[in-house]
Amino acid sequence: MSDTSNHQAAQRVECPAAKDPAVRLFIVAAMLVGFGVWCALDRKPVSYWTNGDINKKANYLLNNWGPVLFLPGGLVALVGAISSLRRRLVADEEGIGYAGGKRTRWSDLRRMDAALLEAKGILDLYDADGRRLRLDSWKLTNFKALVAFVEDHLPQDVERKVPPRG
Repeated sequence: MSDTSNHQAAQRVECPAAKDPAVRLFIVAAMLVGFGVWCALDRKPVSYWTNGDINKKANYLLNNWGPVLFLPGGLVALVGAISSLRRRLVADEEGIGYAGGKRTRWSDLRRMDAALLEAKGILDLYDADGRRLRLDSWKLTNFKALVAFVEDHLPQDVERKVPPRG
């Protein structure tokens, strides 16, 4: 975080969701749905307790319970990926928050924690109720402009925790 800002004064900063977290969830969803379909199509009549054979027991469990567990898990991951792509953080003159969700007014912020900003790209903002709004560069695009906007709009009485320089 710098003491001087050399950016143009913006009236609003929008940060759409980054693609990386959603791509990972899409991969997990594809794997789970694929395993579920494979288990459903690979069903063969197998006696569960025949001769204590571990392979037959595993075959029974995967073919009968795999679709029940893998398919819903894949659908949950798919919904999570789609919803994460639709999130958009908006910071304007009034406050900051996700579009369609609860917004925090600048005057309601009490603490800013930038201890992880340099190392991990994470900036935490806390409001009067102690709720945290985590701004993560891995999950948001346009992050540098957002951090500069937040620095410009935080009230002077906000407690700031910045990493030690050295």
